[in-house]
Amino acid sequence: MTDFWQDDPELEEPLKAVLELLDRTLDTPQFPLRDSLKGLVDSNGKLLRPALVVIGSRFGRPDSSRVIPLAASAELLHVSTLIHDDVIDDATIRRGLPTLQTKLGVKEAILAGDWLLTRSFNLAAQSVSENQVKALAAVMGAICSCEIQQDLDKWHYSDSVRAYNRKIAGKTAALLSFSIYIGAAESKVAVPIASRLRRAGYDIGMAFQIKDDILDFESSEGVMRKPVGRDLEEGLCTLPLVYTLRRSPAEARALLARLRGADGRADRAVVQSLIALCAEKGGVEAARHDAATYTARAQSEIARLPDCPARDELSAVAAKLLTRNY
Repeated sequence: MTDFWQDDPELEEPLKAVLELLDRTLDTPQFPLRDSLKGLVDSNGKLLRPALVVIGSRFGRPDSSRVIPLAASAELLHVSTLIHDDVIDDATIRRGLPTLQTKLGVKEAILAGDWLLTRSFNLAAQSVSENQVKALAAVMGAICSCEIQQDLDKWHYSDSVRAYNRKIAGKTAALLSFSIYIGAAESKVAVPIASRLRRAGYDIGMAFQIKDDILDFESSEGVMRKPVGRDLEEGLCTLPLVYTLRRSPAEARALLARLRGADGRADRAVVQSLIALCAEKGGVEAARHDAATYTARAQSEIARLPDCPARDELSAVAAKLLTRNY
């Protein structure tokens, strides 16, 4: 069980139920990679998407026989995208463990991610209406579209905040927003309240991804459980770099011109210089301001929700995600 929710005992029981369902779902003898997948799913991830499904359901009349499969479906969808991300990025470490592609090879990792997608949609189809399954498919389409755009943009450095926001909206915010909304919608929450939860989830998701990108500049590998500076090594232009390009374009682009070697790999010394420049020129701090702004927007939406324990819980989650260190 992840320790991320240790200060929220109300979530302990449902998240344990989610993990148990995930274990049963992956324990399919006919699938030869089940042990490797179970290791990844059990590797102490935050379980943020399942938690949001559960919190959203608590604004209505939650039925655990529907909420828990929905929460598990959201986590399987998320993990499948992580596996595919690692293949695209040629990553070697995920959640402190070797990635599937490192252990099993690219072909097996891709197929394992595809298999998780089928399990995710199977769980969702058992728990929600046809229209909501279609909505889930649309979210998956948005994730894929933004991941493709991100990959096409590698090694091209734009100083457009709007372009960055558009990418992370589809990459991260869409699924977080949908997770809390679907938990509410399938628990008979009134449409205006469910819509407000969707908006709060979107803002939480935007702040979450910006914070993730900031941590890649200022955390440590031991805390993050993946290499720090990895985004720069992969040729990605995240928000701290976007703001640094706007504030000090000549210095930033001079370093970026030296970042990629003849072998196609990033020069680690240049990566460290870029990290230092983004801190010095205020790019990291400007990104931190944007994360705080999205969190404040989420808190404003949350304050307008009905007064109940779930509202306080969601407010606490939004605050915690902004101040986390991994």
